[in-house]
Amino acid sequence: MKVANYLSLVTTGLSLLVATAMGETSVPAAGQQLVKRLATTAITGQKGAILFANGKPTSCEVALVSNLIGYVAANCLSYSADGSVDMSQNYQVMLSDGTTTSLGMFGVHSATAHFKYDPTSFANNVALLKFNAGGTRQWKNYIGANRADWSSKFYVSRGVANTGGSAMPAWQPAQAVVEAGDVTSQCANASPLFASNMNDLLCTTQVITTSSSCALPYSTVYGVRDPNLAVAGLYSHSVIIGDSLCKYTQIYNYYTLLSSYLEWGGNVAKSTIYLFVADSNYVNNNNPNFSMAVPNGKPSGLVVGGDLSGNTPKPTLTPTPTSSSTTSSPTSSSTTTSTTSSSTSPSSSPTGTTNSGQNTEKKGINIGIILLIVGLVLLIIAIVAYLLYRRYKKRKEQNQRNFMDMNDDAGVGEQDFNRNSRGSNMVANNGQGHLNVPMNMPYERKGYGY
Repeated sequence: MKVANYLSLVTTGLSLLVATAMGETSVPAAGQQLVKRLATTAITGQKGAILFANGKPTSCEVALVSNLIGYVAANCLSYSADGSVDMSQNYQVMLSDGTTTSLGMFGVHSATAHFKYDPTSFANNVALLKFNAGGTRQWKNYIGANRADWSSKFYVSRGVANTGGSAMPAWQPAQAVVEAGDVTSQCANASPLFASNMNDLLCTTQVITTSSSCALPYSTVYGVRDPNLAVAGLYSHSVIIGDSLCKYTQIYNYYTLLSSYLEWGGNVAKSTIYLFVADSNYVNNNNPNFSMAVPNGKPSGLVVGGDLSGNTPKPTLTPTPTSSSTTSSPTSSSTTTSTTSSSTSPSSSPTGTTNSGQNTEKKGINIGIILLIVGLVLLIIAIVAYLLYRRYKKRKEQNQRNFMDMNDDAGVGEQDFNRNSRGSNMVANNGQGHLNVPMNMPYERKGYGY
C-alpha cells in the first residue's frame, strides 16, 4: 500500500504539471479568466489602435499584440525609392482601452513590411510595427487563429474625432457588424488572389455607409467564440464593381488573416505572439517564411486599399518593398510582456502559437517541461524499484530464519514433514498453497497489492 500511496502522490503532481504544460503550450501566457461578451457590444471591451501619419488619423487599424507591437496592413505605409518603409511620415499609433478610454499616442520607431508583400496584388499585405508604449503597464492581446473555433465573425471599425490643434483626438464609438451570408464564390470570381488563398483571406460585402452615401470597408475582423473575441485579420483591399466607393454596384472587401504571419512577426519583433485557440489539438502555421501564392489574372473591378480616409479615396500606389523593408531608429524598446490583456481571454489553452507566433523562447520552455516530466517518470520508477527490493529482501530474510529454526529443531525427515505440513497449511489458510515450496525463496500470494 505504501507503493500505491507514493504513486498516487507523484501521479497527481505529474498530472498537474502536464496540465500546466498543456495550458502553456496551447495558448502561451496567463489570462484564462473568461469574461462574458454579448453581441457586437462586446467590442467596447477590446483594446484597439489606429495608425496616424504626419499627425493625421488614417482609416487603418492596428491589430495589437501587446503594449509594444502590433500588425498593420502594409499598404497603409509609404515607401522610399529603395523599397524601405518611409519613416519620415512620422507614424504614430493611438491606443484605446476599450472604445472610449485612450491609452495615449505613441511614436512608431520601427516598421517592417512582409518580405513578400506585393503592392500590385496585395498578397502578404501585412507589416509589423514597434512603438514606444512601454511604461509601467504591460499587457498582451491574443490573435484569433483557428477559424474552426469561431461561432461567428465581427467586422469592426474604429475612428477618432479630429479635434484639430494640439488636443488629443477623442475616440468615436466603434462600429461593428456580424458576418451575414456566404459570398465566397462571388469573392473568388472577383479576385484571383482570394481564389488562390482562401485559407489566408476573408471576404465580405458588408460596408459602412457614410452620410454622403459613400461606402467604407470595416477595418478589422474578429473571431467570435462566445463569450470571447480575438482580433484575427486586417482590411487589405477592395474590388469595386463600379467607379468608386461612392458609385458602385457591388464591393468585395478582403481581409488578411494574421494566423499565417505570427511566426514571421514573432521573429521580427523578437517577442512571443499569443494565440486565441479553443481546440488544444490545433496546430498553427509555424513557418516564418510563409507567403501567399500570387496568381495570374486581374481582379474583375477597380481595386482600392490602404488609407481610405475621406469619401473619394483613390487606388493606393506603393513601390515594391525590398526583402528587408525595415527602418528602425537607433534605439529600441523591450518587447517583453508580463501581464494579461483585459481585451481577450481565451477559453482554453496553445499552441503557442506562438506559440501563438511560437518562437524560440516558447520552444525552449516546452523542451524544459518535457525534460522535467521525463525526470519525474524516472523518479517514479526508481521509487517503485526501491520499495519492491526492500519487500523482497525482507521476505528472503524471514524465510532464511524459518529455515534455520527448522535445522535446529529436527532432522532431515522432520524438515521434509514440516515443509509438507507448511504446504498443507497454505492450502487450508490461503487456498493457494503449493507443496515443496523452497524455504529460501519468498512465497507470493496472488492478488497482493504492491
